[in-house]
Amino acid sequence: MNDNSDISVVDVRILAAMQAVNPPLEKLMTERFALRHEVRQANLELECRQRRVDELRNFREVLIPRYIAFAKVVSLGAAGLTLLALAAAYFFCLFEVKATASLFASLLLPLWLVDQAEQEFGRWEVRLGKSPNFNCRTADC
Repeated sequence: MNDNSDISVVDVRILAAMQAVNPPLEKLMTERFALRHEVRQANLELECRQRRVDELRNFREVLIPRYIAFAKVVSLGAAGLTLLALAAAYFFCLFEVKATASLFASLLLPLWLVDQAEQEFGRWEVRLGKSPNFNCRTADC
């Protein structure tokens, strides 16, 4: 075939095949821009969810054990002071044995609740001369 001829052969099928193989640049750029936008949106959503996971992990692994430690200190302190008061009242005959036993039994409830929380989230170990240590019970610690 000679390309020097003035007559150009334009076949609709050939033109459609060429456009299918080589799409317009504007269409490619538009699709590329849309994909970049989708990738940015997905990355932002992923970062947001990762921050939320980090917040929840911090709550479970740091804040809840601190709250448990505070509840343990308060309940043990209150139980100890109340036990001393009950013992003094018992020895000075201010209470009957029945009243003392029921009051002592009511002191066990906060200690039992703290023990249940420690079994779920982990246990603080405090020893003389050493810093407090937290032993986590869950699999993700």
